[in-house]
Amino acid sequence: MNTTNIGKRALVTGASSGIGAAIARELATLGVDLVLTARRHDALEAVAASCKGVKVEIVTADLGKPDAAHALWAAATASGPIDILINNAGFGYFRRFDEVDWARDAELVQLNMTSLVALARCFVDAHKAGTAPAHMLNISSTGAYQSVPNMALYAASKVFVRNFSEALHDEHLGTPLSVTCICPGGTETAFHAASGGGDYSKIANASMKSAEFVAQAGVRAMFAGKRTVVPGLLNQLTCFGVRFMSRRSASRVATQVLGKPRFVLPRRSVS
Repeated sequence: MNTTNIGKRALVTGASSGIGAAIARELATLGVDLVLTARRHDALEAVAASCKGVKVEIVTADLGKPDAAHALWAAATASGPIDILINNAGFGYFRRFDEVDWARDAELVQLNMTSLVALARCFVDAHKAGTAPAHMLNISSTGAYQSVPNMALYAASKVFVRNFSEALHDEHLGTPLSVTCICPGGTETAFHAASGGGDYSKIANASMKSAEFVAQAGVRAMFAGKRTVVPGLLNQLTCFGVRFMSRRSASRVATQVLGKPRFVLPRRSVS
């Protein structure tokens, strides 16, 4: 990896576990100082302790709340500029749309889309006139490639993230600011238990990747200035294959691959 374009300080959202924590550790190995944020302070402290050799700051925040993104940005930049933005925070549920309380859906929209856009705007505004390299990595999902029954709103939010990210990438071609979207498939994190999923098919289980695998793929793609990356060969083949299916067929296949929701829907957990 060419280290000359690596930024000096990164803001990682949803950094208390899973992909966010793995990305934080991956950036630390490259000598990038970190600002880690999530709702759970104790979990953030544990992740910070695992990021050796760099400066790590913790900002506890709930990006599911309105205006939290701007307060987070102010806190993160109080002691220096942010050269890298990792928009990882998000959550989803595996349940019929009409079986979930509206307040939870409103929180999902706020966290997965509105706060992501707010942070992206802060980051772009800070770097649009700059000459130094700046990198944004937005975490979407293979769910962005088709509708996903029982994850209707989550998958739709990831379609938004993918399209938004790719448009920003194209808008900033030829500038020091790059925007990359990563679309992981199933990843070995607490997301599945927290979302109410887990009764997956053999195909879904075979395509599972570790959070570390996804983090490495995302960080490499980000510093290479790539537009979109889907980590894992089976996931790549799946996303490519849906192009040759009707949208209804792709939706039905998604239903078969993901199986049935669990009976009890757990409490929200940020990924």
